[in-house]
Amino acid sequence: MGLTVKQARQFSELSQAEMAINLGVHRQTYMKWEQCPDAMPLGKAKEFCTITGISIDEIFFKKHSTLSR
Repeated sequence: MGLTVKQARQFSELSQAEMAINLGVHRQTYMKWEQCPDAMPLGKAKEFCTITGISIDEIFFKKHSTLSR
């Protein structure tokens, strides 16, 4: 079972603003990535996984996953 980008962030107990700061992007950019995770560049996805401590294999970076939101 995998997590959405939003669920992974929430699991890490970070706000959207905190995650944006950690990734070095504007909050609006990060918010867009939660809504459309396939727009997140691979480098930022790897950083996201490092920040959350969750493997890239455990996070859905595609908008249309089998996991219902």
